[in-house]
Amino acid sequence: MQKKIQVIYVPGTFGNCLRWLFYRCIEDSPFKDVDSPWDEDGRVHGFFDHPGHDGRFRRGHQINEGVHAPDSDADKVVINFKPKDLLFVERCKFYRNPGWENNQKRYENIINLADATFLQEAFGNVTSSKSVARELLKIQFHDMENHTWWNNAKKFLADVNCHQFDMYSLWDHDNLKKELTKVSERYDLDFVIEEKVIHNVVEEIKKSYPVITRDRAHQVLDAIVSKRKIDCNDLDILEQAFIEAELEKIHDSVIFPYGSQWFENTDQIREFIDTYPTYLKHMNPRLPWYNNMKNPFYLTGKIDE
Repeated sequence: MQKKIQVIYVPGTFGNCLRWLFYRCIEDSPFKDVDSPWDEDGRVHGFFDHPGHDGRFRRGHQINEGVHAPDSDADKVVINFKPKDLLFVERCKFYRNPGWENNQKRYENIINLADATFLQEAFGNVTSSKSVARELLKIQFHDMENHTWWNNAKKFLADVNCHQFDMYSLWDHDNLKKELTKVSERYDLDFVIEEKVIHNVVEEIKKSYPVITRDRAHQVLDAIVSKRKIDCNDLDILEQAFIEAELEKIHDSVIFPYGSQWFENTDQIREFIDTYPTYLKHMNPRLPWYNNMKNPFYLTGKIDE
């Protein structure tokens, strides 16, 4: 019996699509008459109840618990990305996870992932709030080293025993074919790769909102540093939280205000930083260190269960 292959990926980063591609490319494909995997929500769900689906290509997440935990008996293909694209990966989850279809539900889900004791002590009885969700994300971006799924993800991204599949190839025709060929050769799968299938996959991923806006937050940060004015009023709460966390790390003791208000452009952000009054500067409780001294007020609550 052929050994099973498990695709390990962060939710939202097109893992089910890659599984479908593996099935579509094998000689005895249960989907040989299907050239596009996408459902009405731009996801790849529902195919794997097909009678020809044998479970050969399984899905898995980095967390060692639940039905999709890593399988020690399966070969593993990891959807690999660069650390600088952590924000992009988080935004894929934010926009593409089932059950995250609208902003209010997204805010609720972020809050539900927080440690209940910390949530109660810090914010009281709250179940859905844009401001609270944004603050939780900001705490997370300030100290990713204590983030459970990120630590697990890094282990898989660095594991030479896993096949590392280039995430960026998923929106590039030629590179996707090359990456599929590598998988086929490593595991003797004899993939038959059809151009029309590659086209249908790549074109849908290329126009997905997280991919279109992948570099937006970094462009805003670059504009702030270089003192260029660009609009930034349409950034989502992940991008806002990320930018504020990065700027608070750079500008010691400058703390951006709590809440859901945001800036219209980068000139406004520069003005906020440049004119921040000295009498408001103090230890940032989101940061573990202050002027090379351990911060006694650092948040110790676990924010991801």
